[in-house]
Amino acid sequence: METTAAPPETRVRVTLSEDARGWLFVAEVASGDNRQVAMLPWAPPSSAQINPRVGIGKKLLWTQPEPVLDVLLGGADSEMLLLSPDHIASYRLMADRWTQSATASLVLPRPMPRDPRGRLEATPEGFRAYLPAATCEGTFLPALKVACANGTGTWTGTGTRWVADRNVLEGDAPAPSFEGWGSDWTSIADPCGAGTVEIASSPNSEHDSVRAYLIQDGRASPVSDALPLPGPVTALWPGESGREATLVVHNLQTGEYEASRLLLACTH
Repeated sequence: METTAAPPETRVRVTLSEDARGWLFVAEVASGDNRQVAMLPWAPPSSAQINPRVGIGKKLLWTQPEPVLDVLLGGADSEMLLLSPDHIASYRLMADRWTQSATASLVLPRPMPRDPRGRLEATPEGFRAYLPAATCEGTFLPALKVACANGTGTWTGTGTRWVADRNVLEGDAPAPSFEGWGSDWTSIADPCGAGTVEIASSPNSEHDSVRAYLIQDGRASPVSDALPLPGPVTALWPGESGREATLVVHNLQTGEYEASRLLLACTH
């Protein structure tokens, strides 16, 4: 009886490795005594190749020559409170234009740092301003009034506070930091799901951009195109509802500080 030998078993093993030059696919094919190896360089898709699912819109609220630290909207977005390094001003929306209604000076116990930062928060009585040099409490009625006390208060519900006399924050929870991010970021409701996404500035010190990212398994994946800006970001804070963000940019062409609201939309 004639028999035919079975063909040798063929095995394929594929591995992905990384060296100083980048990623490398290695395929090893073994059949009997024969062995072949193929290597192919591979680059992960860049952020520009990722199909965006979130769109970022920008709505300009106010421009002025001096820095804008934060903006607080109220009255169904018909009232605005604007925080500057040395005063707070209130505005009303009339005929699609913001008209100043009152202003109150900030009497601080210590000077503000060289690069001033600040955060506004609504309270049942009115508002609170968190500054590196003081914490200020204010009311709207019967008139706009504000009083500042020494000390850096903890932001409600976050455990975050200013480091005294500096424009950096400290808190109980670690702040995320990923490659390609600048120093400004904030969380905002994900328009395509139930969670949140992060809006972060770019590390470019002149003409910044902002982009939305989804954080999963300790990695930040871009989910929007980059939104180019006319200058560096000087403030990026969450809005009152958690579905918008306040953005302040120092426009290098005009020299003005531009305060805007960022709005996200699900593109698919």
